[in-house]
Amino acid sequence: MSDAPTPAVYGPYDQARLDLQYNNRSRVPDFATYLARFPEASARARALLGGELDLAYGPGPRDRLDLFRPRDAKGKLPVLVFIHGGYWQGLDKSHFSFLARTWVREGAAFAALGYPICPAVSMDELVASVRAGIAWIAREADALGLDRRRIVVTGHSAGGHLAAMTMTGPGPALAGGIALSGLYDLEPIRLSYLNAALKLTPEAARRLSPVHLPRPSGGRLILTAGGAESEEYHRQLDSLASAWDVEARSLAGLNHFSIVDTLADAAHPLFRTAAGMLGL
Repeated sequence: MSDAPTPAVYGPYDQARLDLQYNNRSRVPDFATYLARFPEASARARALLGGELDLAYGPGPRDRLDLFRPRDAKGKLPVLVFIHGGYWQGLDKSHFSFLARTWVREGAAFAALGYPICPAVSMDELVASVRAGIAWIAREADALGLDRRRIVVTGHSAGGHLAAMTMTGPGPALAGGIALSGLYDLEPIRLSYLNAALKLTPEAARRLSPVHLPRPSGGRLILTAGGAESEEYHRQLDSLASAWDVEARSLAGLNHFSIVDTLADAAHPLFRTAAGMLGL
C-alpha cells in the first residue's frame, strides 16, 4: 500500500477536498429545509402580489423574468433584480418570488430573472442571456413603469457571479449591485465535480471570471459571503474585492442558504444598503 500523498489539484486541495469546498449541501445539514421553504413561500407571495410572470426578454424558453410592483405605485419605480443560484445548472426564478414581498412593501419593483442553464447551453450563452435580460429591463423601463436610472442587480451563488458579470460587461449603466456568496474565479470550479455539467475549458474559465475582467466603471458593488461558508467562498470574496477595489462583507452566523433571507429582511443592514442604492 502506497503512503504517497494525494496530489493537489488546486491550491492546497486534492480532488476530494476541493469538491468539498464547493459542496454547500454537505456543509449545511438542514439545507433541504431552505430548498423546500423557498418555493413554498414564493407560491404564497405570487398569490398575494400577483405580478407579471414569464415576461420574455429573449427567444429561449428560460429567457423570462417575473416582475412584481406595488399596486398603488405612482411614478417610475426603482427595481431590484435578483439572479438565482444553482451552480448555473439548477433552480428557477420562481423559487425566489418570496423576496418580492418586502421590496414591494418598501415601494420598489422586484424582478426575478430566469436564464438558460448548463449543460443545455454553454456558460458563454448563459452569461449573454443574463446580460440581455438586464438590457431588456432598461430598454423597456418606461413601458414597465420603471426608473432605468435606479436598477440594482443582485444575485446569489452562481447568481452572484452573474451579477458581477452584468456589472462589468456591456450593457446599461446600473445604480449598483450586490453579490451574495458569489463565485468570481472559475478555475477551481473547472477543476471540481461541477464541471461535469458546465464543461468549462481553461480559456472559458478565465474569460468568464470577473477577477480577470475590468473593474466596473459605475455603480456601487458590494460582495458578501456568510460567515459559516467555506474557505474557498471567502477566498473568492476577497480575490474580487481586491481585484476590483470594492467593499466585501462577511455576514456572521449565516450559511450559504440562510444568506438569501437578508434580502427579505427590511431590518438587515444589507437590505438597507440595497434600499439606499435604489434611492428608497
